Amino acid sequence: MNYKGAGTELSDMERSKRVSERSRLVRTILAAGLAVAAIRSLQRGKRLSGVLAGVGALAVGYGATAESGELSETLGIGETEEEAELRCAVCGQPIRPGQRRGPNENNEIVHEACMEAAK
Repeated sequence: MNYKGAGTELSDMERSKRVSERSRLVRTILAAGLAVAAIRSLQRGKRLSGVLAGVGALAVGYGATAESGELSETLGIGETEEEAELRCAVCGQPIRPGQRRGPNENNEIVHEACMEAAK
């Protein structure tokens, strides 16, 4: 799929960069709109609506200005199941819900059985 504009072809990286720039612009405009809504709601005495819109404006604005998806990484948004899976530092196997685990001497999460075997 080749996109042509003004007689030039865009590489995948250029297309990705343009989409990212547009996305950032849209999020910035959305944050500004939420900030205006927050101010108007607070002026009309609607505290809850104003506070919620203000918090939304802050979150969306931060997301628009944060470098390289910093907020997404912090919240774990956009991670695949494989990336989000907690793994034992000793054996590399996934740690399932309900399995006993804890930090080892290097402060890494390990299965309790792997910790006992290492002692």
